[in-house]
Amino acid sequence: MAAKYCEPCTARGLTPIAFRYCIECEETLCSECTEAHKVQKISRNHHLVEISKIPKIINLSYDCSKHHHLPFDYFCVDHDVLCCKECWPQNHRACKNVTSIDLASKNSKQSQSFIDSEEQLSFVLEALEILNNNCRENESRIEQQDTKIRIQIAKMKEYIIKQLEFLEESLLKHLTEMKNKHVTRLKRQEKDIGDLVTSSKAEKDALEFVRDHCSEKQAFVSIQSSKVVLDEIENKVKQLSESFTDTSLTFVESVSKEKITDLGSIELKETPCSFPFVPYKQRQSQVPVVPTRQMSSFTHLYDIDMKGEGLKAVTGITISDNNTLIFCGVNTKKVYFCDANDSYQSSISCPYAPWDIVAIPGTTTAVMSSRFEPFIQFLDIEKRKILKEVEVKNSESVGISASKDDIFVALEGQIQVLDLNGNFKRTFNLKQDQIRILYIFVCSNGNICYSSRSNVYCITSDGCPVFSYVSSNVRYPRNTITDNAGNIYVLDCDSNNIHKLTSTGTLIDILLNDSLSSPFAFCFSKDSSKVYIANKCGYKMSVFKTHW
Repeated sequence: MAAKYCEPCTARGLTPIAFRYCIECEETLCSECTEAHKVQKISRNHHLVEISKIPKIINLSYDCSKHHHLPFDYFCVDHDVLCCKECWPQNHRACKNVTSIDLASKNSKQSQSFIDSEEQLSFVLEALEILNNNCRENESRIEQQDTKIRIQIAKMKEYIIKQLEFLEESLLKHLTEMKNKHVTRLKRQEKDIGDLVTSSKAEKDALEFVRDHCSEKQAFVSIQSSKVVLDEIENKVKQLSESFTDTSLTFVESVSKEKITDLGSIELKETPCSFPFVPYKQRQSQVPVVPTRQMSSFTHLYDIDMKGEGLKAVTGITISDNNTLIFCGVNTKKVYFCDANDSYQSSISCPYAPWDIVAIPGTTTAVMSSRFEPFIQFLDIEKRKILKEVEVKNSESVGISASKDDIFVALEGQIQVLDLNGNFKRTFNLKQDQIRILYIFVCSNGNICYSSRSNVYCITSDGCPVFSYVSSNVRYPRNTITDNAGNIYVLDCDSNNIHKLTSTGTLIDILLNDSLSSPFAFCFSKDSSKVYIANKCGYKMSVFKTHW
């Protein structure tokens, strides 16, 4: 904005360096002109600033952008814009609140607008600093992950090489055993053949001697005497020829060789930034921001074919890390397993009637609560067997959930926290007046949602209330789940609907479907493309497609 040279001197053909800038005159001044400016009556009260302190980007021009030859003289309060003498009659003649810029600008530095601008800039800079730190942290994390993955690739390569060396050693050992076995047999056959050759040649030499040197009588006696020997030799040759096989060794390449195409893959996982930036104006007016990714509806695909296995009151559903669908029946006292294609595989019986089930993240273990006994049951998902039962004091357990570090068991009026082996860690009482907690769920942000009577509650991991949700359309809430955006979904058995809430408990939508009938429990698939619902009082396991 400021010229390099003194503008009054430049008008006289001189070029001294400017040091000051007059805000009112909008001119740069050298040291001599600055002193003169300070003593002249018309300019002695002007604001002079050092040129080096003037921001690189600043707009102090009084000129109208549409009418460059005219200064701003008016301010239209109705339109919140500056006006020159041309703007006013053209665009604001009908406006009732037009005042002079001198009156409008009075005490503007102390106005709420000026304060809001300062606060907005501070807010934006703070947000940018957080985002910048997030970028640096992300960059550092990627560098660390790059190093870690390289080490993993090297280890995988080493492991595969060792496996190949082991297979090679095993195959060569087997080859040696086969070769030695058949070579030994062939050498034994060679020896038998050599013995027969020797015997046959001896008989031939004897016969030739008789033919050349003996009488007819001696020849007749010799032939008759050797018949037994010749028959024995011939019989041995016959047996040897029948036992003889033409042996050869060939290498047949394994089909599995085609599967060794790479050592693994590098996956890029992008998750939303943990810093939810809310625009300043929206933050000022306290307008809640609803996450953009939300399930809008769901359609019935099919009911899982249980292949003759009868379901009775399925009350708990979960998905393992390897996409095994697991659900439990309180009346049958069984746990059922389906593969990633929703095909029913098998079931096992439980010592206690299971009520709810959750797969512990990052493990091959699931844990179940019991409906009538004070026990939780640990399940090996891969081997499909009960590992152990752990007694939970004070009451029978009903609701159960788990994070990657802890297991949460709902009791009467309290939640008990266990480690992943079932050892007691702590208990916290619930501040709400509760009788029995049917279901609990650990959200991605660490908060805990649970249902009781006709209410849904959300608390922190220490038991402090976050929100409570009550609605005339919620009469018998069952379990709650969340999606990747943090939205909370509440399944209502009596109303046959799903209530979708924000993470702070604000209702977003009520989802309905004609195929939904007295649902007992539900959960999303790993990629959230499907939702599994224990439908018709848990007598059907229904699969629905989600629409986002």
